[in-house]
Amino acid sequence: MKLTIVIPTHDRISSVVECVAALEHNKAEIIVVDDASQPPVVLPPNGARVIRHLRYQGRSSAINTGLKAASHDLVLIMRDDLFAAPDMVLRLVDEFSRRNDPRVCLTPRVVWDPDVPLTLTMKWMEDHGKFQPPLLLSKTFLLAHGGYDEDFAQRSEDLEMQLRLKRHGLHTACVESAIGFQNDVLKVRDLIEREFVDGVSAVFLHSRFPDFMPVVDDGEALTRNEGHAADADTAVKEIALLEQSGSTVLPGGAGELYRHISRHYFQHGISEGLKDIGELKSQRGNPGTIAIYRHAAHLESIGELDEARRLFQLVLHRSNDGYWDAAEYHLGCIESKFENTRSAHFHFIECLKLNPGHSKARRALNKPSVYREIETNVFEAIDQTGPAKILFIAFGSLGHVVHAFPVIAALREKLHAETVWLTSPQYASLARTSVADSVRESEPAGIIPWDWIQANGFTHVFSPDPAANLEDWSDSNLHAIDFMARKCGVQLKTHKTGLEPGSAALFEAEEFLREHNLRRDGFITASCETDGSRHWPRSNVMTLAQQAGVPTVVLLKRGDPVIPGTIACIDKPFEVMAALIRWSRFYLGANSGISWLATTTPTPMAVFLDPAGPDRVQAGFRDVLAREKTDIEEFDIYTGIPAVLEHIERKILIGA
Repeated sequence: MKLTIVIPTHDRISSVVECVAALEHNKAEIIVVDDASQPPVVLPPNGARVIRHLRYQGRSSAINTGLKAASHDLVLIMRDDLFAAPDMVLRLVDEFSRRNDPRVCLTPRVVWDPDVPLTLTMKWMEDHGKFQPPLLLSKTFLLAHGGYDEDFAQRSEDLEMQLRLKRHGLHTACVESAIGFQNDVLKVRDLIEREFVDGVSAVFLHSRFPDFMPVVDDGEALTRNEGHAADADTAVKEIALLEQSGSTVLPGGAGELYRHISRHYFQHGISEGLKDIGELKSQRGNPGTIAIYRHAAHLESIGELDEARRLFQLVLHRSNDGYWDAAEYHLGCIESKFENTRSAHFHFIECLKLNPGHSKARRALNKPSVYREIETNVFEAIDQTGPAKILFIAFGSLGHVVHAFPVIAALREKLHAETVWLTSPQYASLARTSVADSVRESEPAGIIPWDWIQANGFTHVFSPDPAANLEDWSDSNLHAIDFMARKCGVQLKTHKTGLEPGSAALFEAEEFLREHNLRRDGFITASCETDGSRHWPRSNVMTLAQQAGVPTVVLLKRGDPVIPGTIACIDKPFEVMAALIRWSRFYLGANSGISWLATTTPTPMAVFLDPAGPDRVQAGFRDVLAREKTDIEEFDIYTGIPAVLEHIERKILIGA
């Protein structure tokens, strides 16, 4: 069979094994793209090929990897949680051959696996086709029009691809006789989470395809919908009670309840997305997760460790991730009490992977035998027989990495010693532009490698990163840069970071300008990066770009929403971003790390501060830099577009 089956997967090992087993009799090429699953995917020796991403890149990227490796033009893109009926693939391929059209995309009919007991929610979903089916189509046609968009990180990546290729003649049809089986067990709270995320995705899709989902533009309908939140919550509780009772028959009126719930949470997702032109807000708290976590903590406090351990592990299997790091920390403490040292160490490290600023987990791992702790996270070798050697530890955020530059310079000058900076791979290349003698990369962020430190003869170890000292930082009332300086016992001669991008970064920045037909000093740069706090809306950036009269380059991370009417600069190294900001006529950004990166350049800039934000976050850029960089304007997040545009135009005219 001249067919390649591509199966992207991430952390669903048992499911993907069953998915492959249901396909292997077709004698097609099967490629499983393991998107950094832990542990890695291992398949029985049945001829399927596994391609592994060393770092998580997202489903779209995994699909593109599989497409590029495919030997055949005809490809079937499978979901790892769906099992094919014995003749599903053959029926799809026969229908594709009969149609003889490279622009057709065929899907099977998806139903629930007959071996899985149906909940009321699953019955309603099946009646209304709430499934994401596999897709059979031409690889050549798909790749000729961009493949899957790796910058579209929402749940609707299949739909985005189909809407985009529809402009080039793609048409999708369902082959009713080809059957695929879905085997997840879903209840009503799973449904509303899906609907909410799909609503947020709809905002992204609408920004790219304005004719898609007209309700996104219906502000009155969305406002009315928000007023029905209490009714929707009551309906969810009613159905949840029915499901708990074990009912297998939809009672009269239940179908209408489901329609109301589905519509409400989908439109609620749209409303949340529209608040920031598609920015998905951080996951909402889940009362069930909170209750389980609190009960587990209580049991731990009274010594009921076995049951506490079971409940903390249950928290880790809940979809809401707000308590995962705390659960890992408590599991580490419980394992320590059981004297399971290796298991405790594992949980403390998992906690720091989720939250590098978790000081208690960090301290549980900080047990160096040959160092004494002078103060929190400042260490000195007990026996200093060799020359002084400094290890400076700062993993990030980006803003704190930028602040570390003058601190390292002052520390190196004070102690007249070799200085090594330990940071995460994400910031290593940026750190190498500092005066540190060398840079060491370490993963996961926040883990201090004491065996390596001792083996390399460091006499002084400083870990002044505010994220690693949250309590001390909060009590200090100091800006991050001054807090790090005090932690290291140095006086700063300057708060300004000197950053000179290297030749490779300058070359990449030049290539970006050529690619987008831009010239130096002929564009504006902007950043919409946030730390979760309130900020100037992306919709304002979109409007400003339309009115500014010069191109606007927006610096984005992979998965950030692309703002219509701007030029997206996605996932470029920080030195490249710094070069682009340096060559732009003006920079505009949020109170974020990239805005601190902009302060390393001579480019005029403006930042948006939240007047209701905490003092630590609200510290003004101008106050910190004093007279070292004077061309900084500070607006609050409620400033209107005309005032900002007038300021930018005035600066551009002055610099012309």
